[in-house]
Amino acid sequence: MLKMTRDINTNWKSHVKETGVTCHTCHRGGPVPQYVWYVDPGSGRENAFVGTRAGQNSAVTGLGITTIGHSSLPYDPYSPFLLGDLNIRVEGKTALPTGNRHSIKQAEWTYSLMVHMSNSLGVNCTYCHNTRAWADWKQSTPQRTVAWYGIRMARGLNNRYLVPLTDVFPDHRKGPLGDVAKINCQTCHQGAYKPYFGQSMAKAYPELQGAKPAPVDPNAAPTEGAAPAAPMASPAATPVAAPAATAPPKGEPKMAKRDGSTAVASLEAGTPGRL
Repeated sequence: MLKMTRDINTNWKSHVKETGVTCHTCHRGGPVPQYVWYVDPGSGRENAFVGTRAGQNSAVTGLGITTIGHSSLPYDPYSPFLLGDLNIRVEGKTALPTGNRHSIKQAEWTYSLMVHMSNSLGVNCTYCHNTRAWADWKQSTPQRTVAWYGIRMARGLNNRYLVPLTDVFPDHRKGPLGDVAKINCQTCHQGAYKPYFGQSMAKAYPELQGAKPAPVDPNAAPTEGAAPAAPMASPAATPVAAPAATAPPKGEPKMAKRDGSTAVASLEAGTPGRL
């Protein structure tokens, strides 16, 4: 957890800026954060022979129907986008007969994630988008770029720090399918467009600002002509550069993958991977 906090404050300034995070940002005084998620046991496990709901229209789910604002959208937008790295799309640029798979069903999964983000931050669509040109980055607000990095930060933290703790967590702290608790937007934001509405506590804890160098044994005899020991590398291999003032006009902002995550290898019927 300490390494994860330092990673956020050091390598994800493209999302947290100088405000940063502390343990309290998520935990709020409790041993377990209130807002976490597990893979839903009903998602993609329906009997296709008698019809599939495509992860929709279920009043009772492991994630809670409030995740998607009591709508008929898919109720697990986290596994494809905040654990896997499937594309988040609403519309295609070519006609469907050309092999374009950006269908209405994919749009529903995207809107499901957007509803989650809206509820988590206490904002509406216009906080990031211009409603006359949803996909145009040149007509979007700067907050859309910050949110773009936030999605990738959540995905990276889930795969880099939380999923590897699966064998460490006791069984009673795991989800129905045996997975560990993972984060989403609400874990930190909890209904505010900025956690604590922008109040920074991280500045009071310099030890959470970055990875410390490896300790040096003061009793070790130096070797003549030897180079000094290299400092310990940060948990993140490559820092993420801050986004430009305006997002690139075509497609999404370009950023090399640094979270080590991969798309879900096999998605069952009803998920964005199989239409």
